[in-house]
Amino acid sequence: MNIKLLILSAVFLFTTAFVSGQSGDVDISKPPVETFFEQIEGYRLLQTVTMDSNALELLKLDDYLFSEYSGPEGNVTLYIGYYYTADKASAAHSPLICYPSQGWKIESQNAGQKLDVEPFIVHYKEIVTSFGKQKELVLYWFQAGRDTNEEAFRNKTNVALNKLLNKGEQHAFVRVSVTIDDSGQEMAKQRVVDFIQTFYPQFIRFVDKM
Repeated sequence: MNIKLLILSAVFLFTTAFVSGQSGDVDISKPPVETFFEQIEGYRLLQTVTMDSNALELLKLDDYLFSEYSGPEGNVTLYIGYYYTADKASAAHSPLICYPSQGWKIESQNAGQKLDVEPFIVHYKEIVTSFGKQKELVLYWFQAGRDTNEEAFRNKTNVALNKLLNKGEQHAFVRVSVTIDDSGQEMAKQRVVDFIQTFYPQFIRFVDKM
């Protein structure tokens, strides 16, 4: 067997076993994520969606936010699925699975994207999805502490490493989406980027709260 495959398999087995191990009691002093993001500079909260019990159970959420904001260039929808313990490192579902299961078509996807939000770098995946005549641009990433990545497996490894180094177990899935209107996909992407530039430092402040 290829040596790289052996190493990858060993890392996978270790990570799975480690993050699945019993987490200790977690003392959380954070405010609810929904409360923390009632205000984002330059944006007005329009509505917040309450997810049904089946979705909450499926995603094993400890906390979440599913809200729409009005900004200078149009509306933006933000979803944050938040987890306090490493044993839920596999709970978040990729939009590549969730959207098609709800009848949406994935028209395109771009991996390996990154955005400089000084002093941070957000590594994300970008997809275009459609349902009938409605089309959306979606940027999403997984977050373990201050580390971002676009793949669930890498996120699980980051969560395990943070736990091993006593850097905390908290992690999240973040998705930002906008409707692609007559102004086109390029302008839609700019709306998302502008929102993340404002939102992300505030999100890090939330992450850093113990």
